[in-house]
Amino acid sequence: MGGKSLMKKIFSLTLLTVTSLFSVTLSSAEITNMISEIKKERVGISLVKLENTLNPFLLKEKEKVIPKEHKKELLAKAVAEIEYKLDAILNHAVFINKKWYKVGDTLGNYKVGYISRTSVRLKSDAGNKVLSLEKKKNFIKLNQGYRK
Repeated sequence: MGGKSLMKKIFSLTLLTVTSLFSVTLSSAEITNMISEIKKERVGISLVKLENTLNPFLLKEKEKVIPKEHKKELLAKAVAEIEYKLDAILNHAVFINKKWYKVGDTLGNYKVGYISRTSVRLKSDAGNKVLSLEKKKNFIKLNQGYRK
């Protein structure tokens, strides 16, 4: 029995030695530095960049190359087009010119892009257009329950 006890002690001592050799000890200054790095405020991506990011799950379409003189014509047409009026925003849908739209829907020459709480961005080849709700108006509030 003495041999097994000695073997256990040798094994435990070897394990302790190997563990201490391979363990990494950090000084308090290093730990403090690591914590301060974690606490630093990180800046995220802007909504404009996020909106213009390509979907990685869709096949990339060939980019349309539009000559500069044709771009000017497209911009002139965009200025002379229909006036769009945003009347309401509810559940990621917008009510524009008496019709409901969601992200990706087509509205004239535009596609509905990003929808926020108070505005919507319409995108087209000629440029983007932002429609906003008027201040303190057109917010739809739903009550939690029926009140008498």
